[in-house]
Amino acid sequence: MKNENLLTISEAAKTLGVSIDTLRRWDKKGHLNAIRLTPESHRYYSKEEISNLLPKNDIFNLAKTWTISKKTLPLPQEYYSETSDIFNARLERFGRELAKIKNMEKTFPLIVAIAGEIGNNSFNHNIGNWPDIPGVFFGYDLSKQKVVLADRGQGIFKTLKRVKPKLSTNKDALSVAFTEFISARAPEDRGNGLKFVRNVVTENDFNLFFQSGNAELNLKKNDENLNIQESNIYFPGCFALINF
Repeated sequence: MKNENLLTISEAAKTLGVSIDTLRRWDKKGHLNAIRLTPESHRYYSKEEISNLLPKNDIFNLAKTWTISKKTLPLPQEYYSETSDIFNARLERFGRELAKIKNMEKTFPLIVAIAGEIGNNSFNHNIGNWPDIPGVFFGYDLSKQKVVLADRGQGIFKTLKRVKPKLSTNKDALSVAFTEFISARAPEDRGNGLKFVRNVVTENDFNLFFQSGNAELNLKKNDENLNIQESNIYFPGCFALINF
């Protein structure tokens, strides 16, 4: 009899919304290890581990778990953009869906623009230097009016320290990224895009939570100063939540 705390591979695949072949690939790559009751038995999966991978109607927690995990966790394909081409195709679809919402005719291009800046900055910043898995988490919940983007990249501090070696903390790096124009050369151009993001957020009824390393920024309309605090959670790459 199967342990009640285990799922068959077909049950796990259905729960996660992926194919059985995808689970087999994840098992071979070590992304999500299967449990075998005997060396020749079928693959089983821990209910608890599968449950931890589910969005639970909260893409924020799903992205957070994926971003800060010490090991690379698999993501449902609907949230994972491995390349910038995939990301931008999904960004266009996001824009089309936003455009259909009543009273968002004027603001939806701005939401798409700042999401695009943050997501594309992840690719520009980490190209050829992804620590483990390339690409970004990109998810949105139109009913809750939020967008989440995240990467498992190098983070802003490591990027900016190449051109501003006197930077000593993640807080300083995040402040520079959102306030100073550095250059138009990669990889520093990432920061220049975040100045645009700041301007759009502070001029509209949007809210932005952005974290890199242990520095977190909360930004809203009419904020003249940056509210950057230290967090007890560490994001090696970058994490952003846009509420609109």
